[in-house]
Amino acid sequence: MRYIQFVYEKDLENIDKIDLSQLVEFNHLKDRFLELVVQVIMMKFNFEKINGTYLGKSGSIEVPLFDVVDTRQVKASKTRSYQIDVFARSPEITWICECKYTKKKMGLKQVKKLESAARALKLEAKEIQVKVQLWLVSTGGFTDRVLSYVNDRDDIYYSDYEGINGIFRFYGGNYQIPVFKAS
Repeated sequence: MRYIQFVYEKDLENIDKIDLSQLVEFNHLKDRFLELVVQVIMMKFNFEKINGTYLGKSGSIEVPLFDVVDTRQVKASKTRSYQIDVFARSPEITWICECKYTKKKMGLKQVKKLESAARALKLEAKEIQVKVQLWLVSTGGFTDRVLSYVNDRDDIYYSDYEGINGIFRFYGGNYQIPVFKAS
């Protein structure tokens, strides 16, 4: 994260003066930044038990050790193609993550998209029995509709700004993920 901050520090100076034509690129950069933070965190997972509230659950949750952590396109023969923001695989489980770096709360549309990607992933890998864990990460939080939809589901974790920062701190991060001013 420090490397990313160091490399892009000049690009982020005077960001409030950005014109509208560059706003889309800036938003893409922020989303990619969050995806990279989540990837780095997931690369550190090693069967530790973390506070379940970081993932929207109670108790503690043991996180797996992944052998692959990356972004990925997934497409089964009878599905459309889906971009998975963060894809992590171990021999026992696959996690797929949808990341949104925004002040706006994540809605049910993004949850449904991630569920569709999970179905495509299962079809793509039908020769192997794969358990898929979904993880929603949104710096803006989640709508009440999303929270009621995912609250009792064991196959979906969700982390808001405080949750992802809590996991980040658990793995040695010593500052908060920055929140950029709305332009």
